[in-house]
Amino acid sequence: MSENIFEPLGDSLAECIKVLLKCTKKVLGLSTYDFKDLFKKIGLKNKDGEYPRLIDIREEEYFKVYIFSPPVGITISDFKEKEEKIAFFLGLNKDNLRFETKENYNIAVKVMTKTPRATYDPIEMKRKDFKIPLGYSLNNNKMVYWDLISSCNTHCYIAGSSGGGKSITLRLILSHLINSKSKRDIEFSIINTKRVDLKDFQYAKHTKHYMTGVEGVEEFLTREIEEMERRYILLEKNDCDDLTEYRKKICRIPYILIVVEEISSYKGNKGYQRAIELIASQGRGAGMILLLVTQLPSHEIMPNTIKCNINTTIGLKTKDEIRSEIIAGKDSGLEKLKGNGHSKLFNGDHDGTEYQGLYIDKETMKDIINNNSKNKRAIDEGTSITLDNKNFGG
Repeated sequence: MSENIFEPLGDSLAECIKVLLKCTKKVLGLSTYDFKDLFKKIGLKNKDGEYPRLIDIREEEYFKVYIFSPPVGITISDFKEKEEKIAFFLGLNKDNLRFETKENYNIAVKVMTKTPRATYDPIEMKRKDFKIPLGYSLNNNKMVYWDLISSCNTHCYIAGSSGGGKSITLRLILSHLINSKSKRDIEFSIINTKRVDLKDFQYAKHTKHYMTGVEGVEEFLTREIEEMERRYILLEKNDCDDLTEYRKKICRIPYILIVVEEISSYKGNKGYQRAIELIASQGRGAGMILLLVTQLPSHEIMPNTIKCNINTTIGLKTKDEIRSEIIAGKDSGLEKLKGNGHSKLFNGDHDGTEYQGLYIDKETMKDIINNNSKNKRAIDEGTSITLDNKNFGG
């Protein structure tokens, strides 16, 4: 029998506190024992046998975030190598996991719990600048923009598997520019390869040149190159470095957005590729901006001589990591996206920012075009909603 009658009581109290702490951690989701047991089983440890330590759990709007303090020798790459096993442990599909490096070299394992939904509002989202609202960031719920005329963002391609949201993204970009900018600010040259998705935009007063199908694309682009050369003569004559300076000093010549919908149709067309290569390499200064769309910008469809001059990539869902890497580089993670506008933006302002794209329906698109049409008449008699009454279909 113990000489200290309070010793058994103290031991019991200590055990009760341990149980209470364990239960509290479980309720809060801070089950350090479970994660340590997982890391032991999957061998996530350094050379000294030390395991990452769970130090915090955060609830964000779209993620549940587990913050780990890794021992020396353990990096985010080690976590990514164990991605499938960690996902299985959490009862998830690995597409729901994200890994990020945080302050003090901590590593965050982020579990996506939901995706946001948002609709483009032509009144609220109208802007005076050339920043195009694309959607809401999943990291901070702030609007993600593509700054169309920024030198580090010039030219863009939209890529991803069928059903990912390429057509809606393209519809959003063109509709927003029509809604926000005058014809003196921007004009469109549209190559509507598939003849369907962009057919209504031919009626917009912003659309200067428009063609369908694939025949005659070389002549179409030759005209754009001639315009580019004409502009460079004006810039040289007026001692301006680029169109932005010319617009400030001389007059508002519009930027030109050259849209090519589904560039895979021109695979092997050397005339098309030479023209696109020339515009990609020289168009920025003259205010000639490319917007290309495809499922997969493979080397045969988009050679490196073109791709390396395109500064903005909007990546949507892909079938696998290989396609994701072709679109946006290694570890770009497009295969994890959910589709339906779930996207990532890569350019000088965004290093793979994950966002949920804004949705714009056909009725809203047609209203915007009707309000800015060449002949001021409806392109679809069934559309009665206008910008004037500030009433839009959802």
